Amino acid sequence: MNNINSKQEFMHYTIEKFDQLITSISSNGKINGVIKTEEIGTMILECSDEKEKIRLHIMEEVFNASEEKALHLLIDKYQCVFIRLMDQIYLYRKNAKKQDEYWELSKLLFDHLNELLCYLQVHYAKYFNLKQKMPIIKIEHTIKEIRPKIEVISAALKRTILNEKLIRYIIQPLDQFAESEAITYETFKYIKLVTSEFLSLDNTAQPEDILITVKKLLISLDYNAADISSYYINELDLLVSEEESVQCKLRILKFQLKEINQVIVKPEHALYPEIPGLKEQIVNWLNEEIYFHEMEQTIVAAQPPGTSSEAKIHTTLSVPQLALLFRLMKEEQLITNTNQSELLKIVANNFTTMHKENFSYGHLHGKYYKIEANTKRTVYDILMKLLHLSRKIG
Repeated sequence: MNNINSKQEFMHYTIEKFDQLITSISSNGKINGVIKTEEIGTMILECSDEKEKIRLHIMEEVFNASEEKALHLLIDKYQCVFIRLMDQIYLYRKNAKKQDEYWELSKLLFDHLNELLCYLQVHYAKYFNLKQKMPIIKIEHTIKEIRPKIEVISAALKRTILNEKLIRYIIQPLDQFAESEAITYETFKYIKLVTSEFLSLDNTAQPEDILITVKKLLISLDYNAADISSYYINELDLLVSEEESVQCKLRILKFQLKEINQVIVKPEHALYPEIPGLKEQIVNWLNEEIYFHEMEQTIVAAQPPGTSSEAKIHTTLSVPQLALLFRLMKEEQLITNTNQSELLKIVANNFTTMHKENFSYGHLHGKYYKIEANTKRTVYDILMKLLHLSRKIG
């Protein structure tokens, strides 16, 4: 409030007069005796002149502004005060008895302020601060307009093959928007774009095509909620983990990187502008994974040829399962080697898996520290079978 008041000190006296009138109306005319009942009619007639004086004064100040920064500050200053005064009148009218002695005057003041705010938005759009909160009445109308659209989008997505969790992650930010009491112009513009794009989705297309379209749309809209980026990355991680060879992993990672890079992100749009974009987050993860697996390839190429597969212990396990089993034995201290790297090198040199006679220390090392949910489930099943078998033996 102190910041607003300090800005207002530099404004033309006409703003101050509007401020005094509105403050007096809000307190039923008890402040400084600004309003007398017999003067209301005269004030109504004078308000239009005051509005025009404010508009002309804004034009004069804009004309005299020496640089871009000054223009931004100037428009922001007026925009901030107009919105504050509109909210003050709106709350008064919402709680006041209709047709009280100030009803007509308050309506006229509100309309004049709204006209001035629209004047700023239209004629000085370049300097209009989109990060400012919209007037309360605009927020309420926006929520009323958007809420039914969110319900339609939610219902439409539930009729597709999209994962329920992904649908929830898409709808959640929209629901939060519909419950907010402080929506900025920037957020309103973005949510309007998002709802329009989702409402125009072709739900008659093939299920797989809809899935691909939705995922690309989220990247294009920079729908960068933390849950969305985590969902994407977890899906990609699972896709890569299903491959045994480093070459196959790299092929998938590079293909996905190409696909993501080809999606064009709409400029100056983001769900949360203050955090990295969805495309940026996914691309960074893909690049890190590619770098890791390429390094692993380099390590394998640099290793001397190992002994023949006949000299190894053959298993029907996968590399992730083998890594988890040895980690369990190490953490339970069934294996007491103190040098972890040495232990993993011994396993890599002396074991085979179901699909690979040779696998790298780097591959085993990565799976030793990065245990996936699917691996935990399969190893649990293996251990349970061993438990039942141990009861039968002997």
